[in-house]
Amino acid sequence: MYPTNPRHFVMYLSVSPLPDVLQSSLPLTMPLQREQEAERGRRRRREQDDNFRERERLRAAERRRAARQHHVERQRSEVPLQWWDAFKGALRNYRWPVPTWNRNCGRCGAQLMRGERTEFCCASGKHLIPPLPPLPTGLARLADNPRIADALSSKSRSLNYLFNFTAIGVTGGYTHFKQHPSSVSMTGRTYHRMLDATTPDHSIHWFLYDEQHRNSRATEYEVPSHWVQAVRQDLQRVNPYVHHLRNFSNVPGDSSVALELQDHTATGEFAAILHTANTVDLQPRKILIWRNSKEQPTFIPITSRHYEPLQYPVLFPHGSPGWGLPSTYTGPSNNEDEVRNRLGHTLLQWVKGRVLTDARFLTFGRLTSEYLCDMYSRIEEQRLLYIRRNRDRLAHERDPDFPEHDPVPIDLPSSFMGSRRWASMQTADGLALARKYGRASFFITFTCNPEWPEITSRLRPGQSAADAPVIVARAFKLRLQAFMTVLRAKLGLLKYMIKVIEFQKRGLPHAHLIIKVTSRSS
Repeated sequence: MYPTNPRHFVMYLSVSPLPDVLQSSLPLTMPLQREQEAERGRRRRREQDDNFRERERLRAAERRRAARQHHVERQRSEVPLQWWDAFKGALRNYRWPVPTWNRNCGRCGAQLMRGERTEFCCASGKHLIPPLPPLPTGLARLADNPRIADALSSKSRSLNYLFNFTAIGVTGGYTHFKQHPSSVSMTGRTYHRMLDATTPDHSIHWFLYDEQHRNSRATEYEVPSHWVQAVRQDLQRVNPYVHHLRNFSNVPGDSSVALELQDHTATGEFAAILHTANTVDLQPRKILIWRNSKEQPTFIPITSRHYEPLQYPVLFPHGSPGWGLPSTYTGPSNNEDEVRNRLGHTLLQWVKGRVLTDARFLTFGRLTSEYLCDMYSRIEEQRLLYIRRNRDRLAHERDPDFPEHDPVPIDLPSSFMGSRRWASMQTADGLALARKYGRASFFITFTCNPEWPEITSRLRPGQSAADAPVIVARAFKLRLQAFMTVLRAKLGLLKYMIKVIEFQKRGLPHAHLIIKVTSRSS
């Protein structure tokens, strides 16, 4: 006897088929459940209905029409859709590398992110910058207080102005933009000049004659009085420039005298010589602090090691010597090989080593931004000076009869970024690429996000990304490199890429990319 349950029947057949004799005696159809039989009857009655058949015919026609339309649209944009679909598919499970602060340089101590090369900071020990002395007691107490971190960063420029020994200026003037975010545009060459000690409303005059005026200026700039007192006490105790200014008190009366700042020695110290007005040997590279003199203010040479500590006493309270050349050096002060042979580092390497290895440049955020702009202007000034001197030399070599004192017309070469020839060369290169490989496929804008964790993790309480331009630039570079790697590997065959990096007013960088991509099979 055989089971009547259909499920048991199927299992039985799958295990042991019936003999041929028994198979011929079985019915051709197997029993069904009652629900299945009812559904089969309803389907049979619907198929016999003319309206049902018409509706099914219309549905099938609509499906065929939609399929044909999709096929036509696919053909019209077959290549871009193929790239984009492949790109989305490749990125669906792609794990973007997030830069993290994962190690310190074993030579200079700079913090590095994953993705940065080991030689990024000091070139594997080739460009080790002498470390700065620790901040004195008063400044250290301010810098270590997290409750005033935001205010100290935003007021650091005002605090430095109350104590700097030189005045910074530009030949073309400043343009202040009042709209938020506030910014300043400088035109022309930047310079540092040493004002006369009797000139009012300046730090040297305040140190010698009028401390009360400094306090009133601090109130005007909303700098707390205990900050001013702490910095003043620190500078009077450890700053060599303040100590040398006291030499003016050794000359009574209102006689005209000058204090000459000598070169730094190997230990970082320097001497100051007090001259009367008729014994001063005026030379362009000498740094003189005048008192009661009609002489023009002394301009600090861009190759002087006094350039940085005189202008930024809050960053360098001990008067630590900056980058520069000896004042006795009379050669081309901007010659790169000469600078490297005498000092061991270029100005760019010097500033980079300072900013990456000392935490004070993050603490005094706004002042650090001013310092970086000033040093970049100093680097540009050296490059322009090199071009001008080389043009004079080449003009006299080509034409020995060329008048020595006649000005040589100077056209900035294409190697100088931002010059007219540089812009023309970049434009010509871009047009040549488009002419050879065709017009671009994509225009992409890649913008920095100030909330990236590698940026926010390094900020002090209350600081924003605008207070840490070095960290923002490093994080943006690594993210952009990762994005470009994905474009090259996942989007298709990259024919060319044109990249431009710009900075917004609030300090955030963004990149514009123009790329030409084709399918790898073409």
